[in-house]
Amino acid sequence: MPVFSYTGVKDNKKVKGIIESFSKSDAIQKLKSEGIIIIKISETAKKTLNSKNGSNQQASGNQIALELISRLKNIQNSVPLFSRISLRDIAVFSRQISSLLKAGMSLTDSLDTVAKQTKKLHFKQLIMSISEDIKGGKSFSQALSEHKNIFPEIYIGMVKSGETSGDLDKVMEDLGEYLERQIAIRSKVSSAMIYPVFVVGVMGIVLWVLLSFVVPKISQLLQDVGRSLPIYTKALILFSKIASTSLPYLIAMFSALFFLRKKILSIPKVRYYFDLMRLKFPIYSKIHLLGETYRIFSSLATLTKAGVPLVKAIETAENITSNVHLKKVLKEAREYTIEGKNMSERLAESEFFPPMIANMVAVGERSGELEKMFSNIAHTISSELETFVAGVTSLIEPILIVSIGGMIFLIMLSVIVPILEINKSIM
Repeated sequence: MPVFSYTGVKDNKKVKGIIESFSKSDAIQKLKSEGIIIIKISETAKKTLNSKNGSNQQASGNQIALELISRLKNIQNSVPLFSRISLRDIAVFSRQISSLLKAGMSLTDSLDTVAKQTKKLHFKQLIMSISEDIKGGKSFSQALSEHKNIFPEIYIGMVKSGETSGDLDKVMEDLGEYLERQIAIRSKVSSAMIYPVFVVGVMGIVLWVLLSFVVPKISQLLQDVGRSLPIYTKALILFSKIASTSLPYLIAMFSALFFLRKKILSIPKVRYYFDLMRLKFPIYSKIHLLGETYRIFSSLATLTKAGVPLVKAIETAENITSNVHLKKVLKEAREYTIEGKNMSERLAESEFFPPMIANMVAVGERSGELEKMFSNIAHTISSELETFVAGVTSLIEPILIVSIGGMIFLIMLSVIVPILEINKSIM
């Protein structure tokens, strides 16, 4: 087994050593798990450390077994399902750091403690890397900004504000609460969309089975009799032929759209009309707008509470929303604020935000309590979203059941009526 010599840094001290591993990448992974930041690593020999030290075959076998276990763990952590750092992971991380800071621990000690308790290898290494960056002279926000693909802009901005004000423990607690609220809202929106999509999917499969396998056999039987078929039965047979022949092409088309969706939506014109559709499509548009509005105003509330200037808070909220039309409104609201105008003036002109929001923001501007008003808006929108989702879910269920029953009834009617007519003529 190859042997590698390495030079690295651990606990702000330079360390050197040798390690036996199957490959260079395995050696690096193992050293990182031990908290060693690697400076240099190279293969030195093809013989094992055990043979070098005169160890017996059993020890070598144990070493191989340990290496295999390590490789299996690395494979598990390389699979996105296991290694992906979720919003919930970051929320828990924020809560833990807040608790440790309040207990009087230093930031680096808090990070090291959380890293030891973290089971996800990728996240553990990330926290250790942040800790090492801070020990190397960077601030917490600077260390986080090295991982913008993991920590959103609002997170880094609030940490920077907490560092300036000296209330980092409180800011981390607020971030934990903010992320938990975002997770709850996402869950509500997902639950509203997943159920009808699932039922429609099952309905589609049932209809495809009927049209592709059941109807063709019965239609062949009816055609063999030689009698004239009703118009609705002929239409069903035609639809059955189309369904059975076009399915592979439909699957290929939808699969291509699914895998290329990011590239397609990166085209400005496509994105423009796609986001406009999301704001106009019945039922879905309200769920989408309520969800985006909540994200915007809960972010504004959290940022202004942490002491972030209003212009910067609006800019951050602008980057949080996924809809280009809402981004445009926020960008113009930010420009209004820079020019000395009120943010509420631009919100009142928007066709997407309801007048209530502009009125509430205007009240906050006059009273000097914008942060409180942003929080009230977020709370109001959250309650409205919850009520609307519950209403839609309870309404969609019977509609889908009746629709499925109606389609199956029409199919059976188109098949049974000709059979009954044939039986009547025979009798």
